[in-house]
This record gives sequence, structure tokens and C-alpha cells, in this order.
Amino acid sequence: MDEPLKLKRNPDVSWRTIEGQAVLIFNREGEVQVLNELGTFVWEHAEEALEDIAGNIVETYEVTFDEALSDTRRFIEELLASGALVQNEG
Repeated sequence: MDEPLKLKRNPDVSWRTIEGQAVLIFNREGEVQVLNELGTFVWEHAEEALEDIAGNIVETYEVTFDEALSDTRRFIEELLASGALVQNEG
């Protein structure tokens, strides 16, 4: 069985939540990314298990667990591709 992916926020990305939206600042590139409410929720909980994040989304939004899991997985992959999240080797 595969071990769950362990993630952490990239220390080279500064962030702050302003009025319910996370603002990510990629320090090296000088780029800024603003996340919507749901993206902010995933970002704030990105170091938790994927299934736990999806379960919390189901409790708040009118989606099935499978939809929440699929969308969360896809968004996490985008955050990994952008470098906002990195794998936690420890």
C-alpha cells in the first residue's frame, strides 16, 4: 500500500490570509497568487491528510466525498507544480 503524500508549505513562499483569501508570495520569483475561499481552506490545511481535507469540505459545501477528494487532489497537484507546496521528506 502506498504511503500518503506528506506535504509542507514551501518556506520560500510567504503567505497571509486577508478577508478570507490566502495571498501567496513566491519570494524568489516575485510572483503573487490569490486563492479563493475554498483554495484558502485547502492551503491552510495542506499538511493534513487528503481524506481529512476532503471530509471537512463535505461538511461545509454541498459536494460528495468523491468530488471533494478529486478536486482537492487536483488543487494540491497544482500547488505542488507551482512550488507553493513541497514534499515533506521528514
